Amino acid sequence: MCMLCVVPPNVVPSREKLENSALNNPHGFGFAIVIPADKRIIVERTMNPDEAVNKFLELRGKYPEGYAMWHARLATHGSQTIANCHPFSVGHDTQTYLAHNGILPVLEDGTDRSDTRIFAEDILHDMGGVKALDNEQLYNIIEDFTSGSKVCVLTVDPRAEYQCYLIHEEKGKKDESGVWWSNDSCYLTSWASKPSVLKPYGSYDGYYDEFEVECFNCKSVNTEDMLELYDGACFYCGACSDCSQVVDSCMCFSKTTNSKLSSNGSWAAW
Repeated sequence: MCMLCVVPPNVVPSREKLENSALNNPHGFGFAIVIPADKRIIVERTMNPDEAVNKFLELRGKYPEGYAMWHARLATHGSQTIANCHPFSVGHDTQTYLAHNGILPVLEDGTDRSDTRIFAEDILHDMGGVKALDNEQLYNIIEDFTSGSKVCVLTVDPRAEYQCYLIHEEKGKKDESGVWWSNDSCYLTSWASKPSVLKPYGSYDGYYDEFEVECFNCKSVNTEDMLELYDGACFYCGACSDCSQVVDSCMCFSKTTNSKLSSNGSWAAW
């Protein structure tokens, strides 16, 4: 599912929640910290979770004045490499960076780039970059395009109205310190400690409950409790267990009942 964490000015996020996020989303890490006084953004990416958490907290303590974001990746598109770790510069502009949680309807272009990377480097850039987010019509298009996802853009571009743009903020949660988390993978749940669940591309190593399902989309292992919690959607990537599309966009999901239905309209049986 990935974890996108957005930190307001003068706040430092919980180390425990960052570490939990890394444990649940182990395929690469990155962060961006705005330094308003210098009009620049510090960005680092790594495949090492300890390095990511320690470095982010160290630099956040040194530069607390601006917004910051931290990302832990669960790969669905593109290889598990530093090049596909969030955040990404928008159109290679080092004044503006983007990170994302979810799956975007982006066509693969024959490269190894992830869906988010293509969106940041090509699609949003071609729409006008960060300035598109200040245009109501373009913003609405972007909001529709990213339906089912959460997107954060940090910028020091003087043309931008804001330093931080958080699209679909309502789909995440703020904790008591004001830090926004895109989902609940910042917590270690009762199932998160299972070896089979902690191996998103896991080999079937014999540690399976009576009811566990491998996601069609990201190959993560979901328990019955996890599927029930998200109405049949994958806990990690948000894909429907029937059609593999993000639940907010798939045809199996009833927005009126807020539950997934079978093709004949009856309750789906898990």
